[in-house]
Amino acid sequence: MSPEMTGVYSGGLMYEYALEENGYGIAKIPSPQAAAVQEEDGFAKFADALKNNPAPAGDGGFSAPTSAVPCPTKDSDWLVDSTLLPAIPAGAKKVCTHRLFDIRLDFCC
Repeated sequence: MSPEMTGVYSGGLMYEYALEENGYGIAKIPSPQAAAVQEEDGFAKFADALKNNPAPAGDGGFSAPTSAVPCPTKDSDWLVDSTLLPAIPAGAKKVCTHRLFDIRLDFCC
């Protein structure tokens, strides 16, 4: 959206759209059923920035790989054995084992 950016768009432009208790946001939404929002400071600037800087067109040179990319092998620059998973930290294992939170942890332990 500026001459210094590449043609590949990735990421977000707005930290928070809806004005929250933390004070961030460019639109106040009175209720979930509201038909309109109240524009806050920054809304017009953001709208102008989008209007004056259209999103890049095309795929930015993307090409889909034809096969999975293998993990790097262990060498002097990459000191990780890609066939081994790291140990689960003790604190994380305690959460998984003792179900300290009321969430489903099927992926754990």
